[in-house]
Amino acid sequence: MRNTTLFTLLFLFSFGLSAQSANGNWTLERAVEYALTNNLQVKRLNNFEEIARIQRQQAQNGRLPTLSGSTNVGAQLGRTIDPTTNTFDQQTIGFQGYNLNVGVTLYNGGQIKNGLRQAELDLAAAEVDTKVTANNIGLQVANSYLTIVLLKEQLTNSRAQLQLTNDQLKNTDALIKAGALPAAQRFDLVAQQAANQRAIIDLENQLNNANLALKILLELDFDQEFNVTTPELNPTEAQLFENYDVNEVYLSARGIQPTVMAAELRKESSEVGIELAEAGLRPTVSLFGSLSTNYSTAAKEFDRSNEMEITIPVPNLLLDNMPGRISTITTVGGTLNDIGYFDQLNRNFGQSVGMSLNVPIYSQGRNKLNIQRAQVQKLNAQLDIEQAENNLRNDVELALANLRGAQESYRAAKISQDAAQAAYDNVQRSFKAGAANSLDLVTATNRLDQAKTEFTRSKYQLIFNRQVIRFYLGQGFTLE
Repeated sequence: MRNTTLFTLLFLFSFGLSAQSANGNWTLERAVEYALTNNLQVKRLNNFEEIARIQRQQAQNGRLPTLSGSTNVGAQLGRTIDPTTNTFDQQTIGFQGYNLNVGVTLYNGGQIKNGLRQAELDLAAAEVDTKVTANNIGLQVANSYLTIVLLKEQLTNSRAQLQLTNDQLKNTDALIKAGALPAAQRFDLVAQQAANQRAIIDLENQLNNANLALKILLELDFDQEFNVTTPELNPTEAQLFENYDVNEVYLSARGIQPTVMAAELRKESSEVGIELAEAGLRPTVSLFGSLSTNYSTAAKEFDRSNEMEITIPVPNLLLDNMPGRISTITTVGGTLNDIGYFDQLNRNFGQSVGMSLNVPIYSQGRNKLNIQRAQVQKLNAQLDIEQAENNLRNDVELALANLRGAQESYRAAKISQDAAQAAYDNVQRSFKAGAANSLDLVTATNRLDQAKTEFTRSKYQLIFNRQVIRFYLGQGFTLE
């Protein structure tokens, strides 16, 4: 995050006023809050954060058992196995089966535990990323907002300059009419008047474009009433020229900047990733159980309710070489009946329970490569932390350098404005006394206008640079 954009974020928090939605006035605070709620990029990031939250919930659910149910229904045609007798038969058989399976993992090398740890770290990093991106959106809004504020101030100054030129021209025309000045004295003022009018038109166009750009960023309707309020900026000299220690600022920023925090969270996640990859080398132990039953149209049962016994004599039978007589008893009757659907489901109901052990022996080197990949990712995560710290250190040093430069620029601009004001006052008195011509007055007026513009710009720049340092120190964003 560069200092040229950071100071706008600070200005955002420093001078936000309460929103006035009834009359269409927009403070910086309201604009940023609206953008963070409605901007599509922010919404997309919120969705990414929600995805990370869902992944964490999924990792938590890894500790729970699994439960699944299934059913199948169909027909067997031609020579098939009779499910009731397990014999082949030439018939068409309809069937349906039901299964209910449950399983729970007892140990899988720490994948569940480490997966949950990594999901929590990834969620925390996603939340920090959302903050970083939200800050960036805020910066974009603040840049657009401050562009409007500065253009409005320049427009106010240009209109005041035009009014001053009009007054000077009016006085000059009065003196010319009275014969105190020659008619040529008004030409330079007329040219200055046209230049002032042209500057106003140009600033009005720039202001309209800046308002349109901010509306687009906020995703507002083009015809919606929109007016940016101008904050009051009245810092004291002591506040503007306060000195700061680079190490103090850096150490404070190191503890609060989300970019460094996100890099650290991802490094922790990469360390857990190594443990997850190593878990692929360890065995998995789980419990399982199942319930099952089935139905078949071929299932029959023998009904003996109408059975009876008959005696059949066997003649001419020799027993011990002696003629004799014996009878056989034969059962006759009975029928084969279909077994009802629910009766079959009840009779065929079965259960099973057990434990399984899965030991990885050879997986084409995937587990070893996964470990190596995770180790490289950890090295990259460490480099990301170092890069984030270096960037932060550079930003802090650059912010302090910019602050010192802005302080010197402010001093020089103030001296220049005071000198230009004194020169203008002197030329104006001489012009009224007839000792200076209109060209001298126009020249002095332009120099004073330029000096005022540069002083205003340097004042804003110094305020912004000071706010950057206060942001790094975590001291809030108000000018007491």
